[in-house]
Amino acid sequence: MKTKLDEEELDVLQSHNNNQLKISKTRKIDLQNAVKSAKDTIERKAELSIRISEKDLRNLKLKELEIGIPHQNIVSALIHKYLEDKIDLTI
Repeated sequence: MKTKLDEEELDVLQSHNNNQLKISKTRKIDLQNAVKSAKDTIERKAELSIRISEKDLRNLKLKELEIGIPHQNIVSALIHKYLEDKIDLTI
């Protein structure tokens, strides 16, 4: 069964077929928020508390000043690289 479209519906259909429809600003914002929310969920950070020697912490903080990256990020990057088998650990 074929549905008869009114004038407004025909206009919308024609605009769609001619790629003339644009996403509204609120729709763009909704899409941006949804993408951000998804990324935040995937990249959610968790806290980890560890005990290390004062000497190691002091040297880590010196390395932070030397390379300009916070020491928490250095530790996080090391753990990530180890878990991705990009570096070896010898104990």
